[in-house]
Amino acid sequence: MIKPDKLRELLTKTIPYFAKNPEQLQIYYANGKIWTTGATSLSYQYLYDLEIVVEDFPEHPDLLFVPVMEFIRLQQSELMTNPNKQDSITFEIDPNNNATHDIYIKIPLTERVIVKQEGDHYQVHHAEEPQPTEWQPLERLTIL
Repeated sequence: MIKPDKLRELLTKTIPYFAKNPEQLQIYYANGKIWTTGATSLSYQYLYDLEIVVEDFPEHPDLLFVPVMEFIRLQQSELMTNPNKQDSITFEIDPNNNATHDIYIKIPLTERVIVKQEGDHYQVHHAEEPQPTEWQPLERLTIL
């Protein structure tokens, strides 16, 4: 699965706290399933919940949620565009004190894995998600 690594990379790049404290960003896979059609190919799709756990986050939660939404727009856009899935992203925030929060986010993800047989071996790759046509990558974020 490659989407969790893409999310970690984005969060580490856009939030200095994670670059300095990578152990505070924990990512787990839950409720995993494999979906296949039984076609002649061995291609399949992962379906799972990506669980993000951030402990002692010293910033406003918006600083975390904006890059998470950017990730969703690029990697699982139907969570934004399909009215039946727009409430699929869940979260909890536990204030620790006046300075930090523990934040839990759950995102349902899918990843298509394409398997092609060539002679006596198989080639496996993850299909890329369609990208928005008008998009500027998130490089820096400031909460006012």
